[in-house]
Amino acid sequence: MKLLSVGLSDTTDEIRSKLQLDCIKLTQEGFRVAIDETIKGTYTFLGCNVIEGELSFRNYERIKNLLKNFVASILAEMIVTHEEKKIIKRIVDHNYYYFSHGEREAIYNNALKLLDSTNLLEPSFSYSNRRQDISHKILEYLDTHHELVVEGFINFRLKEYRDKLTDFVDKSVDDFMMEVEYKEFISVLRYFVDAQESRIEEVHVIVDKGGTYRVLDSQGKAVASQYLEHFASQCSEEINYEDLLITALITIAPYNIILHNTQANPANGTASITETIKNVFEGRVIVCSGCEFCLASLQS
Repeated sequence: MKLLSVGLSDTTDEIRSKLQLDCIKLTQEGFRVAIDETIKGTYTFLGCNVIEGELSFRNYERIKNLLKNFVASILAEMIVTHEEKKIIKRIVDHNYYYFSHGEREAIYNNALKLLDSTNLLEPSFSYSNRRQDISHKILEYLDTHHELVVEGFINFRLKEYRDKLTDFVDKSVDDFMMEVEYKEFISVLRYFVDAQESRIEEVHVIVDKGGTYRVLDSQGKAVASQYLEHFASQCSEEINYEDLLITALITIAPYNIILHNTQANPANGTASITETIKNVFEGRVIVCSGCEFCLASLQS
């Protein structure tokens, strides 16, 4: 007697093996469940059939519920582990077809990284929660259906899940565009640096305990305060100190920049401004690991 059937377009061998392992547990109940295969078009249907044991209505319901739980768990894991990547790839290719192949690959890979970080960033959509939610939906479906085609189930019964994956792709695109804009911004700043005549051989950028910055020469004397004050007076209140620091350094265009206490205030964006300086003044930047400038700034 056939209890239920699952239609698959691939991963058939893997699903069959897992079903067979689970069905072995039923032999302890005095029943043997066999898995048969039927080809219908592009799908392979795995049917679960009881071939031994007297099957009363009570036994039928109990065994069917066990099988439903087996199938729901196996398919939910397969969808999240295998099909999820295919769904994301289709979303990227369909919604962002106008990007180049390489750009779509970068967006796809970043979307996968975002999904991997859901345990911290969005726990409600973590791997375990996604699998659990899908398993529940499969169980609900099998309550009223004896046959489940995985592809159709994903397309028509997991809309919220697919919409959420689309959100992750959209976020990946936003991140990608920000990265492109950042690289263009760095390229423009490098142009200005290359076009600017250097006014000093070496400067030291000091990060103080409060997260403020000072620019000193090799003798410890301030060399950029007049530039910071000038630009601050010309700019709106929305300009932050990091912007002024970059502007001052470009104006001075030193041959060498030594950065001190770069880990002092990560919450204030120290790491970000450090990377920007290193990118703009490529090949001219040294990150100090500890010296008298570092000690003096931390004690001030």
